[in-house]
Amino acid sequence: MAVPYATLRAEIAKLVDDAAAALGYAGVSSSDSIGFSEQFGDFSCSVAFRLAKEQKKSADEIANALVSKISKSSYVKSAEVKNGFINFSVDRGKFTKAVIEHVLESKELVVKSDVGKGKKVIIEYPSVNPAHPWHIGHLRSAFLGDVISNAYEACGYEVEREDYIDDMGLQVGQAVWGQMHTDLIGIGNEEGKKFDHWLGELYVAVSAYGQANDIKEQVKETLAHMEQDGTYEHEIAKKLTEGCVRAYYQTAFDYNIYHDILVWESSILREKLFEKSLEMLKAKGVATFMENGDYAQCTVIDFEKVKDLPKEFRGMKEKVKVLVRSNGVPTYVAKDIAFHLWKLGLLPNTFKYSKFIDEQPNGKVLYTTSDEGTNVSFGNVDRAINFIDARQSSEQETVRLALNSLGESKAANGLMHVAYGVVALEDGTISARKGTGTGYSADELLKEMKEKALSLIKTRFNFGTEEQETIAKNVALSAIRFEYLRISPERKVIFSWEKALDFEGNSGPYAQYSYARATRILEGAPLHGNKNIDFSKITTDAEFEVVKLISKASAILEKTCNEYRPNVITEYINELSHAFAKFYELSPVLKAESEETKAARLALVSAFRHTVKGMLNVLGIEPLERM
Repeated sequence: MAVPYATLRAEIAKLVDDAAAALGYAGVSSSDSIGFSEQFGDFSCSVAFRLAKEQKKSADEIANALVSKISKSSYVKSAEVKNGFINFSVDRGKFTKAVIEHVLESKELVVKSDVGKGKKVIIEYPSVNPAHPWHIGHLRSAFLGDVISNAYEACGYEVEREDYIDDMGLQVGQAVWGQMHTDLIGIGNEEGKKFDHWLGELYVAVSAYGQANDIKEQVKETLAHMEQDGTYEHEIAKKLTEGCVRAYYQTAFDYNIYHDILVWESSILREKLFEKSLEMLKAKGVATFMENGDYAQCTVIDFEKVKDLPKEFRGMKEKVKVLVRSNGVPTYVAKDIAFHLWKLGLLPNTFKYSKFIDEQPNGKVLYTTSDEGTNVSFGNVDRAINFIDARQSSEQETVRLALNSLGESKAANGLMHVAYGVVALEDGTISARKGTGTGYSADELLKEMKEKALSLIKTRFNFGTEEQETIAKNVALSAIRFEYLRISPERKVIFSWEKALDFEGNSGPYAQYSYARATRILEGAPLHGNKNIDFSKITTDAEFEVVKLISKASAILEKTCNEYRPNVITEYINELSHAFAKFYELSPVLKAESEETKAARLALVSAFRHTVKGMLNVLGIEPLERM
């Protein structure tokens, strides 16, 4: 069944485009100029402003000429001009019937789209160095990646959720050195502690010791030994990082975050992906070994010497990017290029895979790259999306440049880096903070939010003790997720306990409360089918505002995917919930003036309930039946 919102927009676009053609304005496409009107009519089109510039006429003159050629259609009753905009009034009863019947027939599938059918995408998040617990900044990448994964799946894409584990990096090398010298740094074993928190304490102790003692060469030597299979350092690194990642997933599961595949840097080294990618870069003249000069004995990408350099790279401040240092050690960006050549199918999938977790709480296996295992068809995707903080923007651009320079413009266009801002607490405190030196941990954030939610629920609602605990846990998670996600990715998040737990609007608990209210209404008078309902009884502006917003669900989902912005969904849920509250206040449902009106309004309540539930599911928030 066609989505009514899309059908109506297409209908209006055709009316305007046909009118433009009749006036001799060739090649006009007005589809991007159409949206809901906040003040005049039901839909509004702004295409006259664009045509006015081209034709050197006023927008009003163009708009009036277009309206003179527009006739009524299936949904459209009339069109008029106001301040250059063409405003359309639609047959509300007919549109309402189409929208509500579509939702009630779709039910759990109402927040869906098929725009990604037949396409495969890999989404990487949060890729935390395995030397300390997740802190509140890591949660941002985790939430962004999780929600965009949910949205892409809802849009029909085949999605691989991937976590990259840098088990050969400097932080791990420092932790391994610390484990080998616990007598020097004064750290005991992990007994009785969550492993990642203990490892964070070890890492902090090494950093503190390194401030007073020069251990750089020792750590460098440790790193070199770590990369060699069978060494003592390699085995310690494996034990520490695997223990840390397993502890991560206790945190991840508490936040309803899951993955399909872990890719370890040690696996990339073992499969020699870097060497293979470097051969490709050298063969195409992209990578050059420098004999002399500032980069003597290094292998680099010299942007000024790259042939057919794309325009977006010509203004880069950094003219040379080192791939291999003079000591023969590849840089982070060099390994990242190799990794993305694998992701996008430009290097063969030679990894072996084994099960890291047999069954996650979502019922799926979590696979890991390993030295032994089987072949699984990961990688080779159409699009690779990385949620990595803004400080990595230069490296990500270099990866895209390398792909472009290899003649793989399609792959380069399929690589998307979503940069995000930092996270801070509004009051700067978490009561249970442990001194890991990496910021407030995600575990502590959730623990404290549960305590705050439980205290609030005890004062607002009359539930039994066990139910209070269950609801508090759910509300705490929704409060944290929504508070993170309501801010656009590029902006800094100032986390507010008060805003996160606000039951009056723009929060997870408020959306859950709106859903619970709709559930309670329907319990008072369940809807028995949606046939023979007279939707012409939906007449008021408040009612029709809910209808219009419900109709946009699939368009909102697609916009979220296109822009990589979960805040598109949080804004939509907040607007929809407020519209529903206004409708409920102004239009009695269970005490409607007639049985026909009651049936129509109950159907509208049910459609709202399905829609907000679907959107909350995309955000990773569980709706509550009772609050």
